[in-house]
Amino acid sequence: MATPSAEKLQTHWRALNARYFLNRLPPIPIVWSRRLTSSVGMFVCRGGPRMPPASGGRSRREIRLSQPLLERLAGRTPYAEQELLNTLAHEMIHQWQFDVLKRRPNHGLDFLRKMTEMNRSGHVAVTTYHQLEKEVLALSRFAWRCKDCGRIYRRQRKTIEPRRHQCGGCRGVLQELRLLNVNRQPSSGADKGLVSHATTDRPAEQLALEFSFPSS
Repeated sequence: MATPSAEKLQTHWRALNARYFLNRLPPIPIVWSRRLTSSVGMFVCRGGPRMPPASGGRSRREIRLSQPLLERLAGRTPYAEQELLNTLAHEMIHQWQFDVLKRRPNHGLDFLRKMTEMNRSGHVAVTTYHQLEKEVLALSRFAWRCKDCGRIYRRQRKTIEPRRHQCGGCRGVLQELRLLNVNRQPSSGADKGLVSHATTDRPAEQLALEFSFPSS
């Protein structure tokens, strides 16, 4: 599967917006990210859902899709395009929570009800967690485990600092692991996932569970 262009992504977004959201979602940038490797997709918002639009024409939110993960997926399955559509639909539910419901994106009852409604059509198969463990492991170079709950956070770059960051689930202390040991272990709940949303106004010390596919 060739990487869809920005125009093709917007075409998918418009079709999903009309089919599932009654065209109520305002336009949003959809960008490919080569740095996003811990989740397949992410809804990013700057500020809270009730804040006025940012000045200067700069969008306060965007949907990011992981180019490395989807490229690797395309190399082993013919269903990569469907996975892309499912991921985009997942992130659009987060956009719906933010732009329409005026709530912070999450995977609570609003998300689950909308997900169930959309899945009934048979056109998309939105989930809370993805199944791209092989692709994530192939791109992971660093990993940390929470000493309290055992969640594992994998990153391509060394972006987690245990002195500054805490576990997003229990706020426990994080410990860096040797990647060799991590790759031999089964995945924890924090490593499965499409989660997807990330907000830049949350406390920097608490890590978001980007693997709720971000996966926002």
